[in-house]
Amino acid sequence: MRTLGILLLSLTPLLIGLDYSLTLKKQGKFITCFKEFLIFVREQIRFSGREVDEIFALAFKNPEFKKHIFLSGDFPFKNGENLAKRIENSNDIRLKSNDLNQINAFFKGLGATDTEGQINHCDYFIKVFEGAEKKAAENLAVKGRLSVGLSLSLSFALFIIMI
Repeated sequence: MRTLGILLLSLTPLLIGLDYSLTLKKQGKFITCFKEFLIFVREQIRFSGREVDEIFALAFKNPEFKKHIFLSGDFPFKNGENLAKRIENSNDIRLKSNDLNQINAFFKGLGATDTEGQINHCDYFIKVFEGAEKKAAENLAVKGRLSVGLSLSLSFALFIIMI
C-alpha cells in the first residue's frame, strides 16, 4: 500500500508535464484552425460579399470549424463579440494574452470598412496568425518535449527518494 502511494505521488510531476504539453498542442491546433477561419472569412467577403453575421452563420455550419471550441454551442454572435468572449473564457485552450488581444482586435475591426478594407484587414490577421502558428509549433517542439522529459526525470527522482 505504501509503495502504491509513493508511485502515485511520484507520478504527479509527469502528469503536470503531460498536461502542459497537451495544452501547447491544443493552442497550436486552435491557432491553425483560427487562421483557417480567417481565410474562410476573407474568401466569403471577397467572392460572396456577405455580411459579417452571414459569414459567421456559414462558418457555424461548417463541420471543420464547429468541432473546435470557438464555434461550438449556441450561435447568437453579434459581429464576433460573443465569439471573442467565448474564446477568452475557454479554460480548455488557455491562449496567451497576445493571441487573445489579436483575436479581439480582429473582431473589433471586422465590418468597419468597405469590402477592400475588410479583405486587407483579414490579410493582415492571417499573416499575424501564420506567425503565431509557427511560434506555437516551435513551442510544442521545444517546450513540449522538454516538459515531458523533465517531469519524467523528476518523477523517477521522487520515486527513488521516497523508497
